[in-house]
Amino acid sequence: MRPAILSCLAAALLVPAPLPAQNGGRAITIDEFLSLDRVSDPQISPDGQWVVYQVTTTDLNANSRTSNLWLVPARGGTPRQISGARRGGRHARWSPDGGSIAYVTSRAGPAQVQVFSMTRGRAQRLVSLSTGAAGVIWSPTGTHLAFVSDVFPDCPDDDCNARRLEAAGERPSGARAYEELLFRHWTTWDDGRRSHLFVVPAGGGTPVDLTAGKPYHVPPAPFGGSADYAFTADGQALVFTAKVGADGAWHTNTDVYQVPLEGGELRNLTSGLRGAERHPSPSPDGRSLAFLSQERAGFESDRWRLMVRELTTGRVREVTRDFDRWVSDYLWLPNSRELVFTAQDGHRNVVYRTNVQGRVEALLRWGNSSQLSISGDGNTLAFVNDAIDRPGQVYAWTINAGGQPRRLTELNDELLQQVQMYPAEQISWVGADGNTVRGMLVRPPQYERGKRYPLLVLIHGGPQGAWRDNFHSRWNAQMFAAPGYVTVLLNPRGSTGFGQRFVDQISQDWGGRVYIDVMAGVEHAARLRFVDSTRIAAAGGSYGGYMINWINGHSDRFDALISHAGIYNLESFYGATEELWFPEWEFSAPPWENRTYYEQWSPHRFAQNFQTPTLVIHGALDFRVPDTQGLETFTALRRQGVPARLLYFPDEGHWINRPQNQLVWWSEVHGWLDRYLGQTAAQ
Repeated sequence: MRPAILSCLAAALLVPAPLPAQNGGRAITIDEFLSLDRVSDPQISPDGQWVVYQVTTTDLNANSRTSNLWLVPARGGTPRQISGARRGGRHARWSPDGGSIAYVTSRAGPAQVQVFSMTRGRAQRLVSLSTGAAGVIWSPTGTHLAFVSDVFPDCPDDDCNARRLEAAGERPSGARAYEELLFRHWTTWDDGRRSHLFVVPAGGGTPVDLTAGKPYHVPPAPFGGSADYAFTADGQALVFTAKVGADGAWHTNTDVYQVPLEGGELRNLTSGLRGAERHPSPSPDGRSLAFLSQERAGFESDRWRLMVRELTTGRVREVTRDFDRWVSDYLWLPNSRELVFTAQDGHRNVVYRTNVQGRVEALLRWGNSSQLSISGDGNTLAFVNDAIDRPGQVYAWTINAGGQPRRLTELNDELLQQVQMYPAEQISWVGADGNTVRGMLVRPPQYERGKRYPLLVLIHGGPQGAWRDNFHSRWNAQMFAAPGYVTVLLNPRGSTGFGQRFVDQISQDWGGRVYIDVMAGVEHAARLRFVDSTRIAAAGGSYGGYMINWINGHSDRFDALISHAGIYNLESFYGATEELWFPEWEFSAPPWENRTYYEQWSPHRFAQNFQTPTLVIHGALDFRVPDTQGLETFTALRRQGVPARLLYFPDEGHWINRPQNQLVWWSEVHGWLDRYLGQTAAQ
């Protein structure tokens, strides 16, 4: 059953990167990996002297994670914790004068906003709502703060929300009834509440719901954040992202709106654009509005473009028209003529600068950078930087001075000095249509010259996504390599970071060119001198799980497979998933209008060919790829006598997030691979 298409492998590039030096350490254990401290959301003070950041710690025994806020000098020094040990804290934001830090705490009861005083060294609660608060930001004038809260749209005040929540908790039946789609999303059912945008005076007072009565989320749930709303430069209004209309389940058209500070009529600022818009940011001089936009309606993986709207004329300009990458987080420079942003280029996030005319230049190609913040004078950046062989740390970097960024945190250093983690090595091969395809390779910690190790192939989800040279919190390359496997991370057709044409080529072709790319990459890696080509396994999640199921029906090359949240039957998947715009774009239409691609690329139509032992993993709360897809896969395997194991999480969704569940996940994955590949069995 091995496909003849692999004849193109003769042209594959087989020269591995130079062997990195070893530090003589050992493999990291599952418990150690899950207990690593995680850093995020660094925010530099307006004067550039301080950086506040978030550290998330894990208590495996308590099956919980806790976030706290730490403060460190931007030039380096000893960090100190500023959030209360009992309540914790997250999402810290500086006041414009640098004298206060607003943040959210949720250790007890609903999350609320607190403000920490730099001079007094303590925090005071600003609001107390029955529905809680999230994503606090300051106005440029320092007179107000904005945040979001999940409220019942028709409630006029917090007392009404409190009564409704209490009544919902006392209902004798858990039955639900709906008349519109998107009645459940990601991992939650629609309970009638909507995320609304609130504003409150910095000195305290009653928060005002600026989107009162609106039946939609601000920002769009579940993945919007505080980057999706902002104060105007004069502090007299706010701009925000929202998706309006009852057809939200099958379109992607979010728009940017403006609302006065005191509330009132909403104004659509991007009504002429058909795709999705997000992350609005007014320029410091108040003359322009930047935002991100996708050009094609209905396509969630179109290129994210950086746009600028002149507020006086309404003229919209695409700043990154000649930049064939996705713009991620971005920030205005104080001169209101330039912006800095990150974008994935190849396997890493790079820091770029552009002027409003679109002259883009790379500023920092060092490691994988994300979560930018910038000082008031525009000279210093704070950000998180990581790589496959090193967890994230906070860095500061002076733009005009150049040189190496300054590391400000030393999280997990004691453990990291004890374990062996090899860096990613870039690999490339010839895939479909004679195109060059790229990926990464990680050697096992037990690596010795002259020995050969089993091969583990990882296939990413999306399908429009990519493996990056970063320290992934879930699908971590070091953890896959730890038992003694050469681990390769393939970025075939559909992967981001290699140009939008490469991304587009997976749509309506899920099992076509991308499958050729994957199998060619497998054979390329199998030919490396330190790989045992007789012992190969593959694992993937979401679309990666789909590809595992597709491989099972089309190839006998692998000794074992792992399908996490994988699609099995495309037509039944359409009828149960929530974001219908996704399958309608990927397969051109609903299945009753055009079954062509649903039939052509559905793994269930090739289930009679399944013969590779498969670990099937699914969560009951996965509304993106409903759990019946995993159950159908497992049924097809066992009904035909193929060795299989079902790992099912009643309290998880598309991702496995709870510490003890992650412990089980990794134990099961390692156990399955050991059963069919052997553990640390180098030859």
